[in-house]
Amino acid sequence: MYEQPNPPIPYLLAYAFTIASRRADEELRPYGLTTRQYGILIQLRLEPGLTMSDLARQLGITRQSLHEMVGDLERAGHLSRAPGASGRTRRLVVTPATARLLADAESALLDAEADFLGDLTAEEAETLRGLLQRLLAQATDDEAWLPPA
Repeated sequence: MYEQPNPPIPYLLAYAFTIASRRADEELRPYGLTTRQYGILIQLRLEPGLTMSDLARQLGITRQSLHEMVGDLERAGHLSRAPGASGRTRRLVVTPATARLLADAESALLDAEADFLGDLTAEEAETLRGLLQRLLAQATDDEAWLPPA
């Protein structure tokens, strides 16, 4: 009898991402956001003053892809550009109205999270969250992913 090997973790994460992001996109649709857009806005809220290069590096996407997404967010009134630390850079700023929208959208995402996690206990969910945060901190070499001590 052939025994199935354990699926590789990258595959499991990618498949979980597909399912979780589909549910999250449904919850974010009434707010005019996608999961990817929400992630950009949250990252900018967590780290105000990021430049396009910083943000692209942190999110692991090309500047070209980020430029397109940021343009969509600017046209929707969610972002503006302000002068950066040097005269040549520009930083991305979440608008005040969008800061309020993100608080409402976060509540909707908690519904998607509960649906996705199903019957996991609260302890199991927090263990998963902690492991993912540690994984992301290590993979990105960015301790900002770690929960406050």
